[in-house]
Amino acid sequence: MSASNSIKGGLVTLLAAVIAAGASTLCCIGPLLYLVFGISAAGLIGIPGATWLQIPMLLLSLGLMARGFWRLYLSPKPICVNVVSRQALVWLYWLSVPLVLALLTYPYVLPWIWEMME
Repeated sequence: MSASNSIKGGLVTLLAAVIAAGASTLCCIGPLLYLVFGISAAGLIGIPGATWLQIPMLLLSLGLMARGFWRLYLSPKPICVNVVSRQALVWLYWLSVPLVLALLTYPYVLPWIWEMME
C-alpha cells in the first residue's frame, strides 16, 4: 500500500466517522431546530423514519473513531505520510473527537441541560 493510499484511508475513515455521527442524530434534527431557532411547526418533530438508524450509526461512528485511533497509535504498520504529516493527522483526529462526541450525545445531553437551566 502506498503512502497516499494510507493517507486517503485515514482521512476517509475520519470523514466517515463524522458523517456517521451526524447521521445518527437525524431523528432529532427537528427538535434541535425548534430549540435553536425557536421554530414551532408541526412538521419539525423529527424524522420518524430515521429513528432506527440512530444506534447503528452511533456504533459505526464509534467504531470508525476507534479504528482511526488504532491506525494512529497502535498499528504495527505506522501511517506513512507524504501529503500531510503524521502530526497534522493526529491534530485532525483529536479535533474531530469532540465534534463526533457532541453529535453523538446531544440528543441525550441537551434535554438534561435544558432541565438544569429551568
